[in-house]
Amino acid sequence: MKLSALRRLVVCTLPALLALTGPTITSATAATGPTAATGKVCGDATANYETATPEQAGLDPEKLWHALNLMSVNGSETVQVFRNNCRVGSGIFDPLFDAVPSNNWSQTKTITALLVGRAVTLGRLSVDDPIDRYLPPGLGDAAHRAVTVRQLLTQTSGIHMNWGRELNLAMPDRIREFMALPFDHRPGTFFRYDQIGPSVVAYVVQRAVGEDLQDFAQRELFTPIGIGRSSWFWLRDRSGHTDGWSNLFLPGGQFGRIGQLLLNQGTFHGRRLISADYLRQLRTPTPTNPGYGFLTWLNAGPHWITPSAFAAADNPAPMIPSAPEDMYLSYGFFGQHIFVLPSVGMVVTRSSGSLLWPPSRTDVSDPLTAVLPGQPGRVEYEFFKLLMEAVRSPRQPQARPYVPPKPGAVDPTLIINPADNLALADLGPTAPKGCTILGCDGKLAVTGTVRSVMDIPRAGVAAVTALPAGLAQLATQVPDLLPRLLDGWEQTARITGRHLPEILPNLLGSLRQTLSSLQPGH
Repeated sequence: MKLSALRRLVVCTLPALLALTGPTITSATAATGPTAATGKVCGDATANYETATPEQAGLDPEKLWHALNLMSVNGSETVQVFRNNCRVGSGIFDPLFDAVPSNNWSQTKTITALLVGRAVTLGRLSVDDPIDRYLPPGLGDAAHRAVTVRQLLTQTSGIHMNWGRELNLAMPDRIREFMALPFDHRPGTFFRYDQIGPSVVAYVVQRAVGEDLQDFAQRELFTPIGIGRSSWFWLRDRSGHTDGWSNLFLPGGQFGRIGQLLLNQGTFHGRRLISADYLRQLRTPTPTNPGYGFLTWLNAGPHWITPSAFAAADNPAPMIPSAPEDMYLSYGFFGQHIFVLPSVGMVVTRSSGSLLWPPSRTDVSDPLTAVLPGQPGRVEYEFFKLLMEAVRSPRQPQARPYVPPKPGAVDPTLIINPADNLALADLGPTAPKGCTILGCDGKLAVTGTVRSVMDIPRAGVAAVTALPAGLAQLATQVPDLLPRLLDGWEQTARITGRHLPEILPNLLGSLRQTLSSLQPGH
């Protein structure tokens, strides 16, 4: 069936699909303005993003269309592509989710790193200082206080890691938890992805600037780039410390503003928010992990060490070989991303916050990536392959071959450990001193819970208020819904079918490695 006939069929017979539809690529009549050598250049976002057609931005519209459809049907709530600050395309489901705050998960870490950058730019903090300089007297011993801000930003503090403790949302005080953990490695010598260190970073920023971290974030970062206080909320631990590792709830429609700030080297509407030198360090590979900078992932490394989700792996290729080497990105569970591609002047954002919405990182040649977060898969590879093929100027080199992530395995000590399991109840030799499950120093830890609960309704009301405009936008997109869905599904089926024979041997290899790790002596 020809596409035109299919569109007529959709218009005539499928109006009920209105509730599921999404946006198309920006129409040719929606954008005007001068065109630079690589395409139209837009200003930084104001109330809305400026737009351009793919052609105006120097992109092949068909390739971009295919890329957006592929990512949309693989677990995305929102997908947006920007070039030269112009939004040139959006995902299928964007109007439904654009204004809905969802958990950014570990993308929160990159936001924490940007708040460090703002404090550094204001002269309130140095990344090479030991955290001792910013902590109150009596909190922690000399060894823990000697850890530097840089070591926390690069995940090289050397602190012991256990997933039960890391993900314990009921712990009364994450800062005290950090101070109770033993050192497994000398600080600065070993990369291990953890969740407690970033909360210590957030606390250090708060101490350095002398005010609540979230108030500082709104005034010094979010307000200047156009993100209002009603757009987001950020959870705290029970003692009131902001979770620097996760639990920032920010709508996918706002990610592009952060991407523009990064692409513009720390300026927004001409105002310097973060120093260019700090951002250079943020995206510079570290000796312990060429794929990691300051709480931010990098595509530059010839190899990269994954998050230690059950067991870390050293992958022998860049994170996404089809993307430019200078790309850097936030990476949140279930697919929260801000991809920054300086060499082509592009930003790509993606959100997928619902537990019922499958993540796109599933790799059909390694089924364990379907359940173990932290490794991008073939869908992301194919998306960036299409996107780079869409770039007309400058022409991009042919995509490097896809390298499947190493089969996952389980290190049981990261989950089951008597001392750590006791510490979950604030008992045992490694539990925070002076703390019980009720709180620390004889005080009931409820302040953070109360503040978190009070913050949630504000952002929820804003999301509901934005719904009518989203539905109105949906109404204009019905003719394109089914063609886009079919295109995305067809591409996914082709990718899956092409590599389906790889599933069984890779699954068996993963299981063998897991069983081996459970044997005595491992």
